[in-house]
Amino acid sequence: MDHRFTRMTLLFFGFTISACSIVREFYYINIAKTWDEAQQYCREKYTDLAKIESEEDISKLRAVFPYNWVWFGLRDDPKSWKNTIGTDANSWRWSTTGETGKTNYHSWSPGEPNYGNARETCVVMTSTGQWADRRCNLQQNFVCFKITEKNKKEYVYIPVKETWSSALTYCRTHHRDLALIENVAENAEAQRAIPTGGEVWIGLYRVPWTWSDQSQTSFQPWYYTSLNNVGGKQHCGTENKLHQWADEDCSVRRAFICHRGDI
Repeated sequence: MDHRFTRMTLLFFGFTISACSIVREFYYINIAKTWDEAQQYCREKYTDLAKIESEEDISKLRAVFPYNWVWFGLRDDPKSWKNTIGTDANSWRWSTTGETGKTNYHSWSPGEPNYGNARETCVVMTSTGQWADRRCNLQQNFVCFKITEKNKKEYVYIPVKETWSSALTYCRTHHRDLALIENVAENAEAQRAIPTGGEVWIGLYRVPWTWSDQSQTSFQPWYYTSLNNVGGKQHCGTENKLHQWADEDCSVRRAFICHRGDI
């Protein structure tokens, strides 16, 4: 281990972020810890691992930063989305509700979902009736649903290849929404609506990455080659001295950034 990490160096650079009379202060901590250990440290001594939400925040972090990569508070915890339909902000949600945790049913294929190459956040039904995550910009046939006069779901197969978002628009224009599947019987009905093999879009998707406090952000300045989920185990956020972000194995030991106060 580098000798720098044999002692703690606490560097407070005197910058703050103010909004609604609340001040957020950032601290670089020169101790090598895993992401979970860094989170615990920050919560015990400050408020949390650093939450960085805008270019303005980034501009206030441009103090001397001697470390190659450090932990900060962004994470895409697989316990929230792997083999489950969870309730956390980065869990799976159905397009018809846009909310997580509205149904517990799932039918994942073995090894799915896997967030492959940090790009797969939309869901297909495979020819076996099981589900898998895929890149949302792929062109796939899809299944919509509508509600019958007897208040039951009816699934409609659309043999037109579209991206997930274009399929969603089509289903909302001509039917109700992309397929919402909430139990075994409905999954079988949706599968029967598909006349041929292959994969089809259904209405399940997720928005990856949350802050340590479980809130989400659309601000994510990833380094252009860094978001890739190498080995399927890079689920924590790191930042370099240019304040560019990358995903990393959460068990790696790094220095880190805490903040005190919140907005």
